[in-house]
Amino acid sequence: MASNSNEEEASMTMQQREDWLRERGVEIEPPQTATSESCSSSTTGTMSSILEQMAGVGLKEDEDDVSSNNVSFVCVPQDESKEIFSLKLPASLAKNANGDLLPKYVKPYFASDRQSIDTALLEQQATKHFAGGNLSGLVESNISAASMNAAAAMGSVETFPLVHPADTNGYTGVYIYLDEVGMLKKLPNNNRATRIAATCGFHPPPNFYGDVFIGRVTSRPTLQNVNFEVHDTNRESQWMQRAISENLIWQQELNKVTNKTSEVQPPAVGTEGNTAEENNFSWTQDEEEVELSVLPPMEESSSFNKKLVKVIFLSKKVKVKYDKQDILDVSLYGAIDVDGCTWTIDGSNIVITCEKVDTGTFWPRISP
Repeated sequence: MASNSNEEEASMTMQQREDWLRERGVEIEPPQTATSESCSSSTTGTMSSILEQMAGVGLKEDEDDVSSNNVSFVCVPQDESKEIFSLKLPASLAKNANGDLLPKYVKPYFASDRQSIDTALLEQQATKHFAGGNLSGLVESNISAASMNAAAAMGSVETFPLVHPADTNGYTGVYIYLDEVGMLKKLPNNNRATRIAATCGFHPPPNFYGDVFIGRVTSRPTLQNVNFEVHDTNRESQWMQRAISENLIWQQELNKVTNKTSEVQPPAVGTEGNTAEENNFSWTQDEEEVELSVLPPMEESSSFNKKLVKVIFLSKKVKVKYDKQDILDVSLYGAIDVDGCTWTIDGSNIVITCEKVDTGTFWPRISP
């Protein structure tokens, strides 16, 4: 059976492969084909914008007609004190274009956030993509802070698939739409979005930053947006209960048609035996705790005298004094439970263990 299946996939034409991918929510567009952006730009002047809806203005009276086929999607604020709420993709936009229109529709909202890219964080992330960590040409490169800020000013939307269209779900997919440079803007974690992704089978679940939107598409007969309501974010909803098995099947089928091996969700920083190195300490984490290992100062002996060590725990900061001198003062990305923090001497290092207040999450970095 496996041999016959592989032979069928090997004999598929390029058109058949593209058709298979389109049915499962993958947008494939020839370079010469006009995109829906031109269509949307010609109509945005007469329709309610995402900024108006987010400001509570709502749809224009003619757009709010129940017969106008407006498409529902939701906003998940990063601030958990705010409820998830419903928004509408105006039908007047959908009439002029095909495909998933939400990335272009929500783009102005992310552009309206004028926070600049954090240059130090950009360089830190770029280090992972430059052999040997040589960043001498970063400013002149295509990922310079200036070019990233220019892209952020125009709005940059990333689409994250929670579940792909497949025959098991009627060819409907659910996607998160987020600020692509939210991490580099140091936007706060969106823990609700992370929990939704975890429920859908992503482990470790990715971090999302700032407010995000969630919408649904159908890929048959053509790719288009369909309703996604607030109650669909409930973890007991049918689509979310099926997501783990459907995502596994989708990945297996995609690997076959693209002749690729399985892609594994990359581990979070400081997990799975990988130690994150900082200037004078290193750290690891799991979903419950973060552990810091502090090195002795260069001028000291090869180990610490425990009687001279003082560790101070604050809600989002850890300080270490040795012989009344500051040797560590680090602000933390997330809050810690001060009463659940401990420290000890292990070999030549001070090992500090802190309980996270928001358990079940991974920090993308040690500091804010």
